[in-house]
Amino acid sequence: MINNNGLTTTWIESFTLKGNSKDKFSILTSTFTIIICSILLIISAKIKVDLYTIPMTMQPFAILIIAMLCGRNLAAGSISLYLFQGMIGLPVFANGGGMLYLMGPTGGFLFGFLIAAIIMGELADRGWGRNILKAFIAMFLGLFIIYFFGIIQLSLFLSFEKAILMMKLYMVGDFYKLLLATLLVTQIWKLTKKHS
Repeated sequence: MINNNGLTTTWIESFTLKGNSKDKFSILTSTFTIIICSILLIISAKIKVDLYTIPMTMQPFAILIIAMLCGRNLAAGSISLYLFQGMIGLPVFANGGGMLYLMGPTGGFLFGFLIAAIIMGELADRGWGRNILKAFIAMFLGLFIIYFFGIIQLSLFLSFEKAILMMKLYMVGDFYKLLLATLLVTQIWKLTKKHS
């Protein structure tokens, strides 16, 4: 479904507004969605396995789902709120919070979340979440961006080679999260289409 801006409606809009492309989210609904998604990010950060310097969390999975179902603006708002909460010292990240945490070895991944969500969300706004191949490509690109920023900052604390070597273990787990997120997003779209 195409909205007034020429972009397709995101899943969250389609589900909530029951397919009426003339309607738009109210400020209250958008704010509520952003807060709920930021809470999901906090929860996903706490579902973790501590490995080396960087814990393996469910955050990449949550980022993929939020970006592809909520679109660019809501995803960017959610992740910005999450990062802001961490910046002011709330313990929302996997192992704490604060500006020093963002400047530490794992900070690049956190900044990568925002950039990845903006790009994936833009693709989701263009309907990429409805097609399994396009959804996979969009989320693969998102994971690549997360790893790119994460490895760049991590390599300031380790050598670039060690950072890449360390990330290989995480890449396997995140690839499975990518596959699961792709199937989940496209199935959610199918179910929404059936009930609209």
